[in-house]
Amino acid sequence: MEILKIKITEKIENLEKIEKNISKLLEKSEYNPIWQSIKWNLMLQKTDYIEAGFFIWVYEKNDLQNYIIIEKRSIWAGFFAFFILGWPANNYKIKELENEIILLWKEENVIYIQIEPLENDIIFEWFKDIKLKKIIEKCTVLIDLEKSEQDILALMKQKWRYNIKIAEKNDIKIEEALNNKQNLEIFYNLLKETNLRDNFNINSLSYFKNFLNYLYENNLGWLYFAKKWNIVIASWIFVFYGKTAYYYYGASTGDNNFRKYMATYLLQWEMIVEAKKRWCTLYDFLWIACKEDRKSHLTWVSDFKLKLSQNIKKWPNVEVYINKKAIFFLFFLKNKIRNFLK
Repeated sequence: MEILKIKITEKIENLEKIEKNISKLLEKSEYNPIWQSIKWNLMLQKTDYIEAGFFIWVYEKNDLQNYIIIEKRSIWAGFFAFFILGWPANNYKIKELENEIILLWKEENVIYIQIEPLENDIIFEWFKDIKLKKIIEKCTVLIDLEKSEQDILALMKQKWRYNIKIAEKNDIKIEEALNNKQNLEIFYNLLKETNLRDNFNINSLSYFKNFLNYLYENNLGWLYFAKKWNIVIASWIFVFYGKTAYYYYGASTGDNNFRKYMATYLLQWEMIVEAKKRWCTLYDFLWIACKEDRKSHLTWVSDFKLKLSQNIKKWPNVEVYINKKAIFFLFFLKNKIRNFLK
């Protein structure tokens, strides 16, 4: 057995080979978290979302058995924390990997380490369940793509099926958009329009430029348009990684003269069909408000997603290891005060 550790940069040797080994390992999992991809980590670095990334992996007889991709993020006033999203894929040498994570914080001088696992049956010896904001929201909605199209439609609410038919009757056209400046601006303008209507946080234009470049260059996802009379009235970004398809970002016009054509419903359905063609087994709507969270910022979009599927998945609690207790306490207190004042 061999455990290796490197800092993630564009100069990593044998990057394509490592990514293929990761994909091969993830084939054994039902859910394929794109956040545990090296190229995803590089994209986040380019968009200044994270300060740095680290890759720790375990080889046994030249075969990849387990690995971790770690994000180093700025949290407050020049302080940093580690975030590990969608890990682990399995429990092979989990204690050894946990120890490697804890050792790394000393080198990088981070305040705490936050793991957002996707498996309920893996327990981390040194980590505790502490309530911190998750990067991966706790609840999501999934569709089993191994079902037939007819069965998937049958599980949707009747109103949803009706709205798909309305869009089809009104000749809404769904098409994959080229990755260029003009189409990026069309998407972003619609996103800003959606933001005015639904009041949520949006990333910068530069972020979406790098995000789409990453998807197109790695053949992992695309920007799609829904058009009426050749006018773009909805524009969404979808990601296909391993056996999982993700509805990542969506934007649509607020003009009721166009909203009545129900373009977003047809766009979502066409992507479900596309995901099946790509042999995906799961379709992830990426985050809804949990039933117990009545003040969630996702309430506005949850109703839309739950009309497609009632298959709600609730991920495990966050696991946190505190490295510098005094600074962490001040950081935690600051967040409590800010949330109280909202």
